[in-house]
Amino acid sequence: MTAHTIDEVSPAAVSSEVTPIGTPPTPTSFALFKAFFFIGLTGFGGVLPWARRMLVERLGWLTNREFAELLPLAQLLPGPNVANIATVLGRQYHGAKGAAIAVFALYLAPTIITIGVGYAYARWGHAPVTAHLFAGLMPAATGLVIATVLKLVTSLPRGAASIVLVAGTFIAIAIMKIPLLIVLAVLGPLGTIAMLRRARKE
Repeated sequence: MTAHTIDEVSPAAVSSEVTPIGTPPTPTSFALFKAFFFIGLTGFGGVLPWARRMLVERLGWLTNREFAELLPLAQLLPGPNVANIATVLGRQYHGAKGAAIAVFALYLAPTIITIGVGYAYARWGHAPVTAHLFAGLMPAATGLVIATVLKLVTSLPRGAASIVLVAGTFIAIAIMKIPLLIVLAVLGPLGTIAMLRRARKE
């Protein structure tokens, strides 16, 4: 075998040793800005479905399981869910600067568009065509949310505990109208205990 000196080692070889195979590279600050700007720009009818599609399916920064695990944390924290996800990911990649970049990019386009739409609504909001427009957007927005929920459900661990927790959460929020924070405070620890027991058995 031929011995390699330090000068003969290629940068690609060094990179392969530092970054595990299959691990996506750390995004630059500009990539972080571009991703969350696009999420905010295209997130009509709810940003969450577009955030999942971008972060999981297109960029691969999160797996489906990681996104499903990050979402409850984002719901527990004050503020919009996607903004909390942007804060966590930005902080993970580039510290406080990354968190600020991600959140700023997320809200930049919606803020500009909302100001414009608000001006237009003040002038033409009572027109019949406006009411028909909003009525037509509601089914599309509902479909986006349902599609995201179904994709998140497929990432849940298989087992009776997951089914019971999903059903319990649905009944508590949709039927009994219990506040979300109380539901998460009660069912969250129960779900954690159930998953720890399952991990020990495996």
